[in-house]
Amino acid sequence: MKFFTRELYRRCQSTDDDTVEAASEEWEQANDQYERHLRDVENRLPPPVRELTHLLLHDARVQALGRQGNRLLMVLHKDIPPRDLVFLDYELDGEPTLEPFVDSPKDWQRATDFQFDELDVAGEGSRTVFTQSIIFGNGWLLHLRFRDVKIILACPVTPIGREAGLSRCEKSAG
Repeated sequence: MKFFTRELYRRCQSTDDDTVEAASEEWEQANDQYERHLRDVENRLPPPVRELTHLLLHDARVQALGRQGNRLLMVLHKDIPPRDLVFLDYELDGEPTLEPFVDSPKDWQRATDFQFDELDVAGEGSRTVFTQSIIFGNGWLLHLRFRDVKIILACPVTPIGREAGLSRCEKSAG
């Protein structure tokens, strides 16, 4: 992580109020720098990757994370309206890696969420690839190197009381 470092994250989790306050200001600066970085690379991003940068996935619950050959599939349930299900289908360009981001990460048996990420362009021309580093609420960091991503936004389907129907929701933007 270039912008949201482990050290900065640790200071944001401190029990000392002055440390947290200073770290929070640094976090805001890091966020501003990251947003500038995204604007700088935006013209090099194909539409699906550009869309990925606008999904607002913070606090989305991880419903599933799976792998099939050179594809990584992630299903998230957004925490903010319209509370879409987000299906991400990455075409990988290399092995994904998973490593602890915090000193004592939790296991994957418990529910976790998508905390924050960093996206970058790693190649040029016909060999353009993208990287994404994702921090999950359980303390793990996932590094992805990918060529493309497909995004599907869907409305969660829930039963309506005791009736045989299913709930309807308005079409989401995206």
